[in-house]
Amino acid sequence: MAFISNKGNKNLDPYNKKTINEIYQHAKKIGIETKPFDIFAYIRNIPEIDYWEDYFDNDISGKIEYKLSGIYQIVVNKYHSLSRRRFTLAHEFAHFVLHKEFLKQGNKLEDIILFRSSNDAGNKKELEANQFAADLLMPKEVFETEIRKGNNKINGLADFFQVSSAAIKYRAFKLGYLKEY
Repeated sequence: MAFISNKGNKNLDPYNKKTINEIYQHAKKIGIETKPFDIFAYIRNIPEIDYWEDYFDNDISGKIEYKLSGIYQIVVNKYHSLSRRRFTLAHEFAHFVLHKEFLKQGNKLEDIILFRSSNDAGNKKELEANQFAADLLMPKEVFETEIRKGNNKINGLADFFQVSSAAIKYRAFKLGYLKEY
């Protein structure tokens, strides 16, 4: 009888450091809408994630933590708007993709209101998760295409991408369309 060794195969986890493009390809393959990206449906298709919404104080958007059962629990503030919950879920998913080892060490990531506070400005993990979530929900190419088509108002872009106007402003700033944020 032969045994297959997993030594040396560092990418057994299909979500380990997955790129945005790979996530989009995977979503399309399993029939999930990508314009705008249906983050809720995508998360429901990841067996390692247990997602639900619950009450938090208004300044808490969501959290993720690793359970010894091998499940990552993501909880999002159910009293926030749909656009805020979409971004928060994408942000927590970013922690799942980018910061698994940190979470497996028993660390929890509880996120204060994103883009509304400077409290996360010095936290590298939060900045990485914000950038990943923005890239996932508002891909650069689609964002720029919408602007070229004349959809260049904050509210119009927010409606198109189903995110908050604050998220659109942040993305526009990061892409060089706004001089300050």
